[in-house]
Amino acid sequence: MSLLKSEDSKKWINFFLALVSILVGFLVIRFTQQMGEWFDLEAKIPYFLGVTQGLGIVLGLAVFIGVQKNQEASKHLNQVYAELVKVIWPDSESVAKSTVGIVIGLSILSGIFVGVDYLFRAILNLIY
Repeated sequence: MSLLKSEDSKKWINFFLALVSILVGFLVIRFTQQMGEWFDLEAKIPYFLGVTQGLGIVLGLAVFIGVQKNQEASKHLNQVYAELVKVIWPDSESVAKSTVGIVIGLSILSGIFVGVDYLFRAILNLIY
């Protein structure tokens, strides 16, 4: 059962681009604020906080619009979404069985390591 449907591609791609744009805007704001602290730009630039937030919003929108208008980027995102639609997620029963198997295997392996460690410790105690 796939979580994604091929009909919803435009919606999910736009959602992803919006998240990336928000992240870019946030990083630009944080970067300019950090530069402001380092170089005391708050005192040199009037309304520094507004300028940094405006710059973050403008660059975030530029990323969103730039990727939307770029044909190669849109084609690539559509191809990525087409591949994601093909993903089949396992059901909860098979996930639970795999988890139990992994826990049992790790328990056995850790028991072996504990046994080898105990054996080497005993040998070293006899030598020294």
